Amino acid sequence: MRIIDINCMIGAWPSRQSHYKEIDDLFLDMDRYRLSDCIAFHSMALWSPERGNLLIKQMSENSSGRIKPCYILEPNLGSSEMPCADELYIQLKEEKPVAVRLYPNLKQFRVDDFYCGELLDVLSELEMPVIFEADQTPGFDYLPVLAKAYPRIKIIILRHGFRESRYIIPMLKKINNVYFDTSIMVDTGIIEEIVNEYGSEKLLFGSGLPSFPPTGAISLILYARIKNEDMGNILFKNWLRIEDGIQCK
Repeated sequence: MRIIDINCMIGAWPSRQSHYKEIDDLFLDMDRYRLSDCIAFHSMALWSPERGNLLIKQMSENSSGRIKPCYILEPNLGSSEMPCADELYIQLKEEKPVAVRLYPNLKQFRVDDFYCGELLDVLSELEMPVIFEADQTPGFDYLPVLAKAYPRIKIIILRHGFRESRYIIPMLKKINNVYFDTSIMVDTGIIEEIVNEYGSEKLLFGSGLPSFPPTGAISLILYARIKNEDMGNILFKNWLRIEDGIQCK
């Protein structure tokens, strides 16, 4: 069965020894774990979005379609770091990343219409998925507000799920545009409960390569007591539906 990994990184990472310098390094692990495609960002974009996004764009173009580019953006549009809103819209339309990552806690900004409105408006117009790592999420108290304010943006939360079902299930039940990856949904029976009660359409597969080997995350899905159709949704079909909705074509 096809597996699309929505959470991969290329490039040096100072606090960890494991990283991919080149796309061939990533391909080795993708082949080892039978990952057909991945959505990847370049770590350089954490320090310089312009340079890092260009690097992942170039790597994607040389990957025979296996690596799909994810950009890192910041909200200070029209500054020395980011183009203005009109220019950013044109850039994303032309370069066609398949997702954007935001790091509000690392970069010290608030993801709302006051501090981040220009950026969110561009992403909403393009229906561009926005990915948050677990320690970068706006918070479960604010996520419903953000999701309802920008219903055209698919919000994807990575590496949440361990003993957090009281937050995750209401989000999946009540909000249409919030998705979770299943990589650490290790509470007994939680994946089965979500799928059987609320459907599999808002769950995605992400590993966290190279920091986390994908064996455990893959096993959670392959050994879950769910239908093959639901398994396929989680492993690749849900992502393809999200990607197909992006207005960059």
